[in-house]
Amino acid sequence: MKTSNISSLTIQNAMRLTISDAQSQMVEAQKEVTTGQYADVGTAIGGQASSAINLNRDSLRLQSLMDTNSLVTQRLDSSQNALDQIASAAQTLQETFVALGNNTDATTLTTAKQTATSALDTFTDMANTSSNGEYLFSGINTDVQPLTSYTALDSNGDASAAKQAFDAAFQSRFGMSPSDDAVSTISADDITDFLENTLEPMYTGSDWQDNWSKATDDTMTSRISKSEVIQSSSSANADGFRYMALASVIGVELINANFSTEARTALTSKAIEYTGKAISGINDERTQLGLSQERVTNANDSLSAQKDIIETQLNDLVGVDAYEASTRLNNLQSLVETSYTLTSRLQKLSLVDYL
Repeated sequence: MKTSNISSLTIQNAMRLTISDAQSQMVEAQKEVTTGQYADVGTAIGGQASSAINLNRDSLRLQSLMDTNSLVTQRLDSSQNALDQIASAAQTLQETFVALGNNTDATTLTTAKQTATSALDTFTDMANTSSNGEYLFSGINTDVQPLTSYTALDSNGDASAAKQAFDAAFQSRFGMSPSDDAVSTISADDITDFLENTLEPMYTGSDWQDNWSKATDDTMTSRISKSEVIQSSSSANADGFRYMALASVIGVELINANFSTEARTALTSKAIEYTGKAISGINDERTQLGLSQERVTNANDSLSAQKDIIETQLNDLVGVDAYEASTRLNNLQSLVETSYTLTSRLQKLSLVDYL
């Protein structure tokens, strides 16, 4: 019988290779335990790897649509909240006009003007609402504030274009300002004609965009699924916004002027009519956005179901047994620890110990 000598260096090198290989396998096992999928899909499933890639791409695309829909939902929710406050302000304004009736008491008229001013400020603030850096009611000009404040002065101390346009129109028609006591000579027919044929067209026609609005008529649209596109915003050029501004300006500029009882009654009647159109128009916008909200919810449900199906198919292809992977990881850890122990002992071997 012949014996062969094996050096301790050879054994140490073998242990190093064992440790290196085990550590590499541990990395893969750890990844599989964490992700629940093969560490190297191509090696594990071979020719089916292309199917796994396609399924993963489809899953990511569906998730991207769902993430986008979250932003759309936030925009719609913010728009609904703003429209709700505008509608509430319009309702308060209408109730003020209705309660005013033929009242000529100066205090009551002043209070009515204050209510109109508050409604106008609320309307302007809400129409200029932004979300994620985008103005909600600017149409597709989302980086531009849609409305300019009617009552605020510009940097030069000048009145807004809308205020100047109103003053010029009233002066041109009656030869005086609303604060002039001589407005008492204006008849009911004259003030009605002014409101219907001069002032209203300034809000329903092209003057609106010249003096008030920088919004576009086109609204934002969003793709919420592979085949569905919805309206995801409103425009400050919608009828509800125009009539809300018109009714508010009548309250701010004319409601406490020195009109005769007949003229003020005619004025109040038109103001009530315009607030009614404002409320109706704003509610139309809320309804449209409400339908969009419902479609987003339904689309998300459908996308989620599709994603679940795809991920189930993907898991069948690339999924691993988490228990088996965990057991394998523990065994590899034990192997590495044992190899370290043996290597340490081999390094301590010395001929001196046997002499």
